[in-house]
Amino acid sequence: MHACKLGAHVAEAAYREFVGAELRRIRESMQISGEDVADALTWSQSKVSRVETAKIGISMRDLATLLHYYGVPEEVKAELISMNAEESGQEGAWIVRAGGPTRRQGEVAAIETRVNSIRQFHSGMVPGQLQSAGYARWLLTVGGYADVEGIVERRIGRQELLADPGSPRYRAVLDARALLFFPGDQPKLVDEQIGHLRERMGLKAIDVRIIPLSAKRQAAALVPFIIYEFQNKSPAVVLAESQTADLYLSSASDVDTYAQLFDRLTADALSEIDSRAYLDQLTRDIKRITKA
Repeated sequence: MHACKLGAHVAEAAYREFVGAELRRIRESMQISGEDVADALTWSQSKVSRVETAKIGISMRDLATLLHYYGVPEEVKAELISMNAEESGQEGAWIVRAGGPTRRQGEVAAIETRVNSIRQFHSGMVPGQLQSAGYARWLLTVGGYADVEGIVERRIGRQELLADPGSPRYRAVLDARALLFFPGDQPKLVDEQIGHLRERMGLKAIDVRIIPLSAKRQAAALVPFIIYEFQNKSPAVVLAESQTADLYLSSASDVDTYAQLFDRLTADALSEIDSRAYLDQLTRDIKRITKA
């Protein structure tokens, strides 16, 4: 076998072993048996075992189904999807729909993350890592989501990821319009969310930049997105979320395109210090508008 092909084969085997070992670790941390998984997903128990021991690979469809059943955090899902794409030699775009049975995600034991950095852009709303409980509850309610309280609890719990020592670096660029998306009859919710955002911006791991309404824009993103980078050799991945399905982009060219776009959006934004001052002014403007 040619040396290059041999190296690629070894790498693919390592990816498969990594994914399988992680799936087993997640299952065991939740104290679920392989038989339970097989019954819930109508798989054979041998299939669960062979995937975990890397005897066979797992399709993206089956991986998405399994991760949905386990209810793993998005950053864990992103890493395993990117690794599986590398293993299968089919890196590219993957649409993952949430469907089928799922365990209560609140039962998921804490799984340490190997995320090194998270970069996120949003133009329409305050993203999950920066949401207050009240804002998240209102947003999920008007968005038509089921199990609102369960999602709020998990979302606030996930925010601890960035408060712990050694937490990943989180950089967010927000279009100022995202800070204008509030219900017109709930001024207390505005105060709660802005106050929570200020607290989050005070954490060492978090860097939030705001693109002001008056900015001379040099960059534009058609959709909100998140870029995950990992501490080990897992490939970086881009996530674009929607209400019914998530799009994962794992090809190096796609990731690089979004990384460059994030840098350009950051250049359009105010500095971290000026973003805080802008937030204060915007808060006063919002209060004046809501009282009118």
